[in-house]
Amino acid sequence: MSGVDDNQSVDTRRHFLQALRRVLRPIVRLMIRSGIRYDEFVDVARGAYVESAIRDADKSGPRPTRDQVAWITGIRRELVDHYIDNYEPLPAEDRMAARIETEVLHRWHTNPRYLGPTGAPLELEFEAPEGISFKELVAQSDAQADARLILEQLLRAKSVTRSEENRIRAVSRLLIWPEDVISESEYWGTALARVIETHEYNFNSRNADNKRLERSVFADHGLSEELLPAFHSAAQERADQYLYDLDDWLAQRADAGRNPTGPRVQIGVHVFFYMEPLVEPTSKPVLAQPGRKQT
Repeated sequence: MSGVDDNQSVDTRRHFLQALRRVLRPIVRLMIRSGIRYDEFVDVARGAYVESAIRDADKSGPRPTRDQVAWITGIRRELVDHYIDNYEPLPAEDRMAARIETEVLHRWHTNPRYLGPTGAPLELEFEAPEGISFKELVAQSDAQADARLILEQLLRAKSVTRSEENRIRAVSRLLIWPEDVISESEYWGTALARVIETHEYNFNSRNADNKRLERSVFADHGLSEELLPAFHSAAQERADQYLYDLDDWLAQRADAGRNPTGPRVQIGVHVFFYMEPLVEPTSKPVLAQPGRKQT
């Protein structure tokens, strides 16, 4: 029986490593594009291993010792000491600008205070001595936020525009970043972490009866290339409406619950379109140029 279990364990590890390699491919592609070298990635990975071994240890037992962390992670003890002694614990996550901007758009499109008689978002003055204004709207989301910076980012994302009267008009409920905005990297990291955490939660046998929402639809045998724009358009239209409906549902219940002033659980739903890259049949040695001979 132990032989069968050992074989299953080997197969599980092998399949997981294959899946991990597939996950890392687009991540490495982004890292190379951003100029991040392999040694920098290894340094980050080591720190994540050490922190996870400490933070995610079984809460019912004693906290792991440094020797145990080294044994569990396979990282040399002196490197474990280095990370523990020289790196501060991760601070509480700051509210990045993208989160504030997303909340501003959410309030503007759902809060009756900022909606007109037809339910459309009102045009706002940037600042008004009395009554509603864009600055007040931003303060509702984060009192410390710079309203002018938030407006600048929303203008760049084309979520808002200026009217002829120089008022601010909400033209989209979506926040889509231009490629050159650094918040795109922050958003990408947050979104990817949420996807992986959902998978990890659902793969845990302890959560078998309470899995989180995870659905997908795909063409069984692929789709003709000329139909891709039509499918993408259809998917986007339906996804937008689905997310608008959920956004309205959340807006109506934002302060509901037994203890509205207690801890808040950050929840949400991500929807994304995917298209797997075509894999070149050429072998890796042929793909790479031969190195220069050392003289």
